[in-house]
Amino acid sequence: MKNTKEYLEKIYETDKKAFDDFISSKTPTMDFSSLKRLVLSELTLKNSVHPTRILGFTRKQILNMCQYPERYGKQIIKLMNYMYQKSGYVRRIIDYFSNMAKANYYVDTEFLNPSAFTQIKSDVLKKNYMKFCAQTSKFDMSNNINTIINQMYLHDIVYAYVVETDTDISYYFLDPQYCELGGLVNGNVYQFAINKSLLSNSYFESLPNGLQQLIETSCHTSLNNMVDVPYENSFCIKYHNNFLHLFPPFFPMIADVLLIDEYKDLSKTKAINDAYKLLVLKIPTKDGKLTMDDPIISPFIQTALQVVQENIGVLPYPDSVDSVEFSSTNSDDRDKVSDAINWTFAETGVSESLMSGATSGSELKLSITNDSGDIFRIYRMIENWISLQMKLRGFIYKSYRFVYHLLDITIFNQQDVVDSELKLAQASIPNKQRVCAAIGMNPSAMLGNITMEQVVFRDVFDLMQPLRSSYTISGSEEAGRPESDIEDLSASGEASKENNTNDPDNRIS
Repeated sequence: MKNTKEYLEKIYETDKKAFDDFISSKTPTMDFSSLKRLVLSELTLKNSVHPTRILGFTRKQILNMCQYPERYGKQIIKLMNYMYQKSGYVRRIIDYFSNMAKANYYVDTEFLNPSAFTQIKSDVLKKNYMKFCAQTSKFDMSNNINTIINQMYLHDIVYAYVVETDTDISYYFLDPQYCELGGLVNGNVYQFAINKSLLSNSYFESLPNGLQQLIETSCHTSLNNMVDVPYENSFCIKYHNNFLHLFPPFFPMIADVLLIDEYKDLSKTKAINDAYKLLVLKIPTKDGKLTMDDPIISPFIQTALQVVQENIGVLPYPDSVDSVEFSSTNSDDRDKVSDAINWTFAETGVSESLMSGATSGSELKLSITNDSGDIFRIYRMIENWISLQMKLRGFIYKSYRFVYHLLDITIFNQQDVVDSELKLAQASIPNKQRVCAAIGMNPSAMLGNITMEQVVFRDVFDLMQPLRSSYTISGSEEAGRPESDIEDLSASGEASKENNTNDPDNRIS
């Protein structure tokens, strides 16, 4: 490789010297093959397309990471964080999935044995149900669901330290490079540990007080650098739950984004080369010898160079030469950048129309429906984590149990879900909680609103009446529309008025 590079550089220098010798009249003739090589070399050096690198990695290396992700855990996370900040394609597709989620939940009651119908006291059941709903409300998933899903698509996993007070629950999301995944705990819920040896002082000080105390205490109890986070204080779910190494779902997209950039560079280079031309100034000759020397030719060349654009070269030559252009003559040229963008979204399985591409409305709707199924799968993981947390907090009963459910709803299908649940409610299906969940009202809010409207402020709400308009009230105290004037009546209308046949008692049967 080194010898080849040196050989090409030597040829370039030889061709350049031959051209300079001809311009300076040191040689009477010019080798046109040398000129051709020189022009092509100049274009190549000026407009060469170098492989795009991201954090030092080429597209080929990133494809190798896709093939062996278990070897490049931290590098993969760094690349995803970088691309999420720098690439509009990666950011838009991750934000599209994370922002569509809505954590609208309800609580089902399941009876576990027949004795529940006879032995359970309604007051006790009501009290336990309200406690369960109050606790689930503290988890505040509606305000954290988008961040959780964003972390899953960005890192393949979510690590969070859970802090609970008497009034609420907070989530402190941790950087994956400091954490290590443990085993499965409950369904899709994982246990994790923090590697304290990797923590910098500034990062340690940014951690919540409870986690700082846990890490400091482990210095005396842990034989290694790993600090296990207790189940009741940990939140850890993983997008790809069929293997333990980290592999974000859209990481392969980075290689395709690099391909788009390379095609953009190639398109730019092609446009420059297509516009490049060579202007040939014929030098008169006699008996094969030049009749003008360099002092006479140079002013003409300099004048030509001053009036032409940078992409036009000027060449003095002693013979007739056809016009030299570098534009493509291929009639099948296509927009390779657009093709690369189409390939990128085809590989990710997401409709390009979501990112301002043009396509049919029916295709777009089907694509959103398919993407929503991926979000619903994450809902099930969160339900498993909530179930574990409620069990750890003692919400376990022999005859019945309360089950936390996230409604299969997104910002795209919310109205469809509301309409569907209302139809089921009209058919006497006991789904009033689901109807309230569809409009964003959790069970605790539903119970509170019903109590305020039907008990506490019932006298106030009874005073509420529909707004008055011509559609809700008549123009007079009598029912029916106003009578028509006599001159507007037809013959049958006059007979009806005289006989008062509108009164059923006056009609002839």
